[in-house]
Amino acid sequence: MAERVITMSMTVTAIDFGKTATLLFTEFQWLPADYWDLSIPVYLYFAAVAGGAYLAGVSACVLRSRQLVEAEVLAGEIARWGFMLAVGSAAVAGLAVLSHLAVIYRAILFPVYLTNFSSWITIGTWILVLLAILAVVSLLFQLFGEQAAEESRSSGWPRLLLAKIGVLDWTDRAVDRVRLPAVAMSLLYGVGSLLAVATIYTGFELAVVQTVPLWHQPVLLPVLFLTSGVAAGVGLTVAMTMLFERRFAPVFGGYAVAVGLLSLTSFGVAVYGWHRIATTDAPAAAASHAHLSSGTLYFGVLLVALGFLAAAISGLAFGVTALFNQLPDRVERIGGPVLIGSFSLLAVGGLVLRLLLLLAAEQNPVVVAL
Repeated sequence: MAERVITMSMTVTAIDFGKTATLLFTEFQWLPADYWDLSIPVYLYFAAVAGGAYLAGVSACVLRSRQLVEAEVLAGEIARWGFMLAVGSAAVAGLAVLSHLAVIYRAILFPVYLTNFSSWITIGTWILVLLAILAVVSLLFQLFGEQAAEESRSSGWPRLLLAKIGVLDWTDRAVDRVRLPAVAMSLLYGVGSLLAVATIYTGFELAVVQTVPLWHQPVLLPVLFLTSGVAAGVGLTVAMTMLFERRFAPVFGGYAVAVGLLSLTSFGVAVYGWHRIATTDAPAAAASHAHLSSGTLYFGVLLVALGFLAAAISGLAFGVTALFNQLPDRVERIGGPVLIGSFSLLAVGGLVLRLLLLLAAEQNPVVVAL
């Protein structure tokens, strides 16, 4: 962000010491706005999306053993798309943070260099790396092996790539050979789910900055980052599955309701945070609110609100209908496209939200006496 030096206000105060009147001029002056570049919001966003997608994949794995045959097949597709999206999002987050660093090898050797576990940057790095590893392992067990060869449909495109290379049969045998027993898989999914929820750290990384009132909301910002990120991860997983399956089935109902509730929560938290920034007396907060209330950034605010509300309304409406198995042909025909569109808008809004928080950030000004 470009450096700004902005005069906020100037007052003249008369102080009477006996017969002597002294004029004291004071003004607020911004500190340089030399915060992180735009790769950081990308990192913070996709780390949380990876967590949401992983949760979608794990829940689908649990669902598979408790459904009818067709629902079981769709749950398998949700699981594979969820784990693929988790791996991809974690990779994007990692590349984004690497592009921000001046010395990349320090990030690669993070177990040696990042040892300050009181820092959310260190904690977050470990969470993201471990989540990515478990997502890769989970994806391999879902995509490869004898059972996966019989189940995978549109999500099985990586199998086609390995088949062209000529190593698919070897990969299937290798994965079956190291496949974990059910108890171990449950433990893996449990640990991965905890790491997915732990992506709430993305909010703490900003909330600990006390000099920026827009960020320093230790409860609201982490909750907002977690709910919006998980909603986007689950929503994109469901959208990808529906896009390739070309239909809206009852098995998607629970996921749609979850996305709707998370989006509604995100909207409520964002509105409350907006109210707090608008009513505070801190000069930097007032400046941030002014940035968000006018100009280009205001269109971003509207896009974020639209994404949250669209996902909340469509997710709850179609999701509840599907859960009660009340899917007339007309609803089933429009349900898929509507949910795909609204969940995609939610995903865009989640990224825009984090970009806005960086672009509108202002530090508390210093007081200069003249």
